[in-house]
Amino acid sequence: MERNLKDTLLEKSRYAEETKEELWDRIEARLDDEPATPSRAETRARAPRHYTGEGKRSMRKLQIAMGVAVAFMAFGIFLAMPAGTAFMKDVKQWFAPEKKVEVEVEGQKEETDQKLHQNEESKYVIYYDQERYKLVQEGGKDVITTKEPLPERYPEVSMTIEQVKDVKPEDLIKRLSGELSGKYEDVRKVEKVSEPVQGYMVRALAGKEWDSEVVVIYAVDNGKNGSFAITEKYFFEASEGHGARFYQMLKEFEVLKQ
Repeated sequence: MERNLKDTLLEKSRYAEETKEELWDRIEARLDDEPATPSRAETRARAPRHYTGEGKRSMRKLQIAMGVAVAFMAFGIFLAMPAGTAFMKDVKQWFAPEKKVEVEVEGQKEETDQKLHQNEESKYVIYYDQERYKLVQEGGKDVITTKEPLPERYPEVSMTIEQVKDVKPEDLIKRLSGELSGKYEDVRKVEKVSEPVQGYMVRALAGKEWDSEVVVIYAVDNGKNGSFAITEKYFFEASEGHGARFYQMLKEFEVLKQ
């Protein structure tokens, strides 16, 4: 986790040119607002000095450069700290334990309280709606399901995350799509997607009745020549309810770098 955090911080520190310019402008404005502190030599001599316009600009640029250099030196010292220091532990808040996320359900926007789950073994994190769902671990899989069991007349509602080692996403999705073909009457074509995750997706429906089962499977690269298989299950009437909530939660899915 600490290694990934350090990599993430390094990645985030590669500012765009616009950001760099904004940083320079802010520092320059701050320097213009603050009166300069006289040096010891100036205090002793109290001799007035006259700078040309070019000289003032050069001095200001030198001050800015020194300020930026100090800031980046401090950042470098932070990155060089041992992973176990208290400061590094504080920065684990990069992934906050909880956060509020806006989700649109049946055309209405609402704010949800989401809880962080980190799978240390499979090296990924996800936030899930802790008011409506719970996360349980079953046989090496993480299963997000309704907090309260649904009545028997309702089909299963769940989202299962499983790591499949040594199988690339494009190969995994073909295999899983083939398995769906023997179980569901309507299996859609495999799609390459960028949302809610980067990878491949296949959708299957058991019919168009209110309680017809719906299965959506995503295959995502795990960064180690393998994949994550993410399987959503709900029913047709819940497509804009549980389906929309699962979609939003998957936007928070992130594979951790080694």
